Order: sequence, then structure tokens, then C-alpha cells
Amino acid sequence: MKRENAKKRNQPQKAVESTLPDKAVLPEPSPEEQKREMLKREADRLAKVPEYFAKLGEFQKIDIGGVKYHQAIDFIRKIMEQEEWFAENTPYPFKVIHLSRIAHLAFLTCGHLKKIALADNNDAIEHMAFITVELTETLTELLTVTTEAAKNNAALTKELKSKFGIEWRKSNVSNAELMKSTARHIPYWPMLRFLNTSANSKKQFLRIAEHLELGKQSPINVSKSANYSLETPINAFVWKCLRHFQNVHWLIQDIISSSITNEFIRLLGPVAKQIKPKEKTFEEAVEHLVLREVIKREEIQIYKESGKLPTLTKNTAQVWADKAIMPYVKIKFPDLRRAPELSGYKTGPAGKRYAPVRKAVIQALMQMARKA
Repeated sequence: MKRENAKKRNQPQKAVESTLPDKAVLPEPSPEEQKREMLKREADRLAKVPEYFAKLGEFQKIDIGGVKYHQAIDFIRKIMEQEEWFAENTPYPFKVIHLSRIAHLAFLTCGHLKKIALADNNDAIEHMAFITVELTETLTELLTVTTEAAKNNAALTKELKSKFGIEWRKSNVSNAELMKSTARHIPYWPMLRFLNTSANSKKQFLRIAEHLELGKQSPINVSKSANYSLETPINAFVWKCLRHFQNVHWLIQDIISSSITNEFIRLLGPVAKQIKPKEKTFEEAVEHLVLREVIKREEIQIYKESGKLPTLTKNTAQVWADKAIMPYVKIKFPDLRRAPELSGYKTGPAGKRYAPVRKAVIQALMQMARKA
């Protein structure tokens, strides 16, 4: 039996016929198909599609958008759980002294969202519209309705003062008071507007504007006699520049004054007598903003000079144009053709003729500024 098996093993094996089908032969693409493929490749090249997917692949290799992204989301959720615990279990300290990390994260991410939307990203624009409506609804509610949490804190504030003579800073301020630091510096306020015109309340807007002291410290004229429109391109351009200077000067002053540190020292009371908050210098403050990419290093001298300028009035309009706005514009727009609001001015073939723009900026400032 063994010999027979060995004999069989030594016999040449018959070739096994393949049951697999022959490899399919693809037909040659037609001239029309070849042309379409060539056009697609050319369109992808012009649209930089290959570069997009190449960079996306690089980011995926270092896990951007992968595990680390989801870890960041989970971390934010944990922070929110902490905030909710404080709000539910220690509502009074939560109102008065708690520094919300969610608020700071939102401030950072909303700034990035604005940049991405202005860079024409469809996803960012769609999300920003939704978020803006939600926030505007909440903003109006905070100014027109007293929430249950606010009622409870108001009652506790009253009890603490009557029983112990204690009243913590900002414990008894209204929501309108908290918003005044923003509202006083701008000439408008976000509110819901309805297609059904009868639902639009001018009285409500005027009432809110009065409570907020809207525009009281605005650099431009907000009186009923003001005769300008921010829908005019050059006016909108100049106002955006003024708003930029407002924000940068506020950030610089906030860093220099170290207001948060001082507030915590005040809350610590007698045990903090030996703590002396050190104010930062202008140079330290702007360096912090450079590192955060809020401003560019080459802009520092502009903010140093503009911080010393007198209040904007019709008499100081030219000084503001020459010492603040035009130096900023030259750095921000080395090619003026890239500023859509300036498309109506003859800025030259390379977009470097600043004289027409300077003249228009001065005229806009003169029109919008308050009287001396």
C-alpha cells in the first residue's frame, strides 16, 4: 500500500484547468472620454485639488482630525460638565467669581470661525449663520426676561446683604450692565428682525439701547442727526479699521492692568496683603498679542502711536488717518486691489497708489466723526 502511494506521488501531476475567467480587457477610452479626463485633470490642477488631498493626508498622519480631535471634543464636554456642576450646586459663586473656561474657548473659536467664514468656507458660513441666530435669540432673552437662576441669585444677594452686610462685586448688576462695556463702543446692536414687519418692535430696540447706553463711547457719531451709512463701502471699510483699533487697544490695556489677577487678590482678602500684582509693560502686552497672532510684529509701532492719539472728532480726523488707519492699511493691504471696499478707487496697476484711498478715508472720518 505504501509502495502504491509513493508511486502515485512520483507520477507527473495533470495540469488543473483554471475555472477562473480570463482577465477582462478594458476597451480603449473614446476620444471624447479622453478629452473629458484631460479637462478634469486640468480643472483639478487649477483648483489645486491634488495639493488639498496631499496636505489632508499629511494632517491625517499626525492625527489632526482623528483621535486627538475627538479627545479635544471629549475634554470640552468634561469642562462643560464641571461648569454645569458649579451652576447647579454653587450658583452664587458661579455667578460672581467663576471664570468660565467655556466662555474663553468660545471667544477663541468664534474668532477663528469668523476668519474661516470670510475665507469663503461653505461649512463655516452655514454653521456661523445657525450659531448667530441662536446667540441673538439668547442675547435678547437675557435683556428682556429674568431667568429662574437670576431670580434665585437676586434673592440670595438680598439675604446676604440684610443678614451679614455682605455684597460681592457684580453680585447685583443687571445683564444690561454687564453688556455695557461692549455696547457703549458700538453704534448698533444685534436683534431679531422679522419679515412680518408688525413683529418688529422699534420701542423694544430703543428701550434696550437706552439700558445699554448704546454708542455712548463710540468713536463715530451715533446721534439722530448723524448723516452717514455704514452700507457705503468706504464708510464700512473705515469703521472696520476703527473697530480693529478699539479691540487691540482694549486687549493691550486689559493685559497691562492685569484686572483678573487684581480681582482674585481682592477676593482673597487679608491673606493676600503681601501679594502685589505686577502690571505688564506695553511691550510685554503687545508681545503677548503677537504670539497669539492677534497682531503682526510690524504693526506694533502703529498701536503705540494710535494709543496716544486724541479722541476722534472732525478736527482730529486727518491725524487719525495719517497716524493710525493709513499705516495699518499699508501693512494689511500691500495690494489695495485685494480690499473689495476700495474697488472704486484708482489704486494703480499694482494696487499701491494710496493717495486716493487716504483722501477717501479722511472724508469718511470727517463725515462719521463727532463734532469737537
